Amino acid sequence: METPEGEPPVEKKLKEDVSVEVIPSAPGFTPPTPNSKNQLKKQKKLEQQLLLRKERRRQEKERRKQKRREAAEKGLPIRNGPSRKDLKRRLQKIGEQENPLRIAIDLDCDDMMNERDMAKCVKQCLRIYTINRRSECPVQLHFTGIKTDGNIHRVLKKNDGWENWHLKYHFDETHLEAFDNKELIYLTSESDTVLESLDAKNVYVIGGLVDHNHHKNYCHDRATKAGLRTARLPLGEYVDMKTRAVLTTFHVFEILIRVAEGKSWSEAILQTIPPRKGAKPKQIGGNESDNKDDKVDSVDDSQDTICGNEDSKQSNKVESENGDADIEKKVDNSVENSEKGDDIAKETPVLTNVDESER
Repeated sequence: METPEGEPPVEKKLKEDVSVEVIPSAPGFTPPTPNSKNQLKKQKKLEQQLLLRKERRRQEKERRKQKRREAAEKGLPIRNGPSRKDLKRRLQKIGEQENPLRIAIDLDCDDMMNERDMAKCVKQCLRIYTINRRSECPVQLHFTGIKTDGNIHRVLKKNDGWENWHLKYHFDETHLEAFDNKELIYLTSESDTVLESLDAKNVYVIGGLVDHNHHKNYCHDRATKAGLRTARLPLGEYVDMKTRAVLTTFHVFEILIRVAEGKSWSEAILQTIPPRKGAKPKQIGGNESDNKDDKVDSVDDSQDTICGNEDSKQSNKVESENGDADIEKKVDNSVENSEKGDDIAKETPVLTNVDESER
């Protein structure tokens, strides 16, 4: 089909007409979105929460101030524990110490967690900082392996004031680069070495990976490949547990803090492990044997007492039988005497109604 010069063919005109955006004007049209309705609702909710977060914090501060005023008017103590200033002074003193105990949280696992697990990881870091801040014997805390503008850094920024935490951040620097490798001891549950005591000369590294056991032996393999020493907490030596001996990051840190405060391993573990683990203090073998011996002695004593009761019962039976025999003899004698008395009474005449004249 011939067409005049300068005009497009009919097929091209039809294609151009079809490509015209006529669909948006159709009734019931909704523009395509990459997210579902639920995801859009969640995004809007998060945006509202972020806008209202500062206002909520301001309201909470006003409530605390009001409670303190009311407590001061009633003559009640304003605080139950140390103030924030006292806690900050405590943490500042750690830097002045010559050989403080050092604990590092390994956060060089930015690409191995999803969004939910990263939020849990940062929450655990926040809790670790709180535990260290409120401890009677705080340690020098390090967060290593944080990638600048990475996923963990992005989640950290959501917490107001995280830059002012009294700890040492190591951005783009792992624990292998921040410390001497001879001082490092990586704590993993797969290690064969048991941690018996804490030494200020060493740096104890705790893995910050939250993976719900998807990456098994990751921290242990990584530490052994780097040639680091590894150790595990003495859980099986002091405690019997119903579940496996794998703890969260802040549970491991809390046990170390309690031991640093001067508590024994068994006390620190039992005070830290949640009740769902079913942890109970482990009994020592010697005590069990002593208990068994005591049980055997008590059983022997009980057998002796039982035997003694049987002997006494037998003697009582013999005595009762002898007593019954004596009673029977007495009864027979009394019967015989009564029969003899009756015979005598029959033989002797009975004088009744005798006149004095007849006498």
